[in-house]
Amino acid sequence: MDIILKTQAGLEDLLAKESAELGLIAPKPGRRMVSGKGDLKTVYRLNYESRLALKVLVQLDQFDIPGAQGLYQKAMEIDWSQYILEGQTFSIKYTVQSQFFNNSMYAAQLLKDAMVDTIRDKRGSRPSVDRKKPDIVFDLHIFKDRVSLSLDSSGEPLFKRNYKNKTFKAPINEILAAGMIMLAGWKGEKTLINPMCGSGTLLWEALFIAENRPPQFFRKKFSFKKWKNYDPGLFARVAESANSKMRSPKSRIVGLDHNPVSMKMFRKNLQELELDSHIHSSVIDFFDYTNNPGHSLIIMNPPYDERLKVDNIKKFYENIGDHLKQHFQGNTAWIISANEEAVKSIGLRATERHTLFNGPLECKYLKYELYEGSLKDK
Repeated sequence: MDIILKTQAGLEDLLAKESAELGLIAPKPGRRMVSGKGDLKTVYRLNYESRLALKVLVQLDQFDIPGAQGLYQKAMEIDWSQYILEGQTFSIKYTVQSQFFNNSMYAAQLLKDAMVDTIRDKRGSRPSVDRKKPDIVFDLHIFKDRVSLSLDSSGEPLFKRNYKNKTFKAPINEILAAGMIMLAGWKGEKTLINPMCGSGTLLWEALFIAENRPPQFFRKKFSFKKWKNYDPGLFARVAESANSKMRSPKSRIVGLDHNPVSMKMFRKNLQELELDSHIHSSVIDFFDYTNNPGHSLIIMNPPYDERLKVDNIKKFYENIGDHLKQHFQGNTAWIISANEEAVKSIGLRATERHTLFNGPLECKYLKYELYEGSLKDK
């Protein structure tokens, strides 16, 4: 099988490494994706165990088209009845950048017409489209004159881990949170502190990494379970194998936030899953917190002055830098922000930097070594 993994920009190389460990053969990073080869077991493992994949696609066909109608004509050559069983519904997700289509939806409509026409010709009845809860999901990608058609084995995006029932405003994506932790090189071996933790997404992902818990441990629905060739026994063995490698966390995971409402939501989610003993949380302003454990990792996602507004954002970031320098020497801090001007006010020299995206916002993810005294004195 030709497999395509979708991810977020900046995480492609990390995903290529992770996917190789999960059985993907010859993973090749691309733009917001990784491609490779594998079998059904690989598809199941990637869906259940990948922390960085948004979608796991199985490519059905790829071809060039001379114009818009070429999509319909080529799609009519595919036996879609082998993918959509009688009585099943389907939907099409699409990404189109082509001179042949001014309207991306028109491309999806042409593909849909070809699919239902071929099935009607074979069965005498047409399958129905269900955009909300389809049984089978297809992925259409067109760039210029090149078309790629795939089966979406995941269904809903894999950042939906099903461990949170309530969230506070401006949360970070689970894929991004896991990527931030993995870029920082944390594997649960030392204390992790997440100031300004909000709804706790980064804390959840840190806990799962520390436990070696599969990211989809609490998720039940995957599109591949509706496929004609779904092997429930094989998927059960994949899940059991991954679950058997879980362990008790060895390090402290600490979450801080000044907002009692967001902290209450976070704690309630932890309690419902009986995980509240594994994360230490406090309702406290970061600037009032001075407990320095030493040799620890601090990861921060402060407000960017975009969705969450801050009075005098540059002064706010200056205070972050001052507080880190004064009270957290001997640790490593990583800060993500979309506000490049404000970041300059931190007053620390970054030793590593990555470009990531929090939703549509381009962010810099920066590493700071918090030495005793200033770096200039070193």
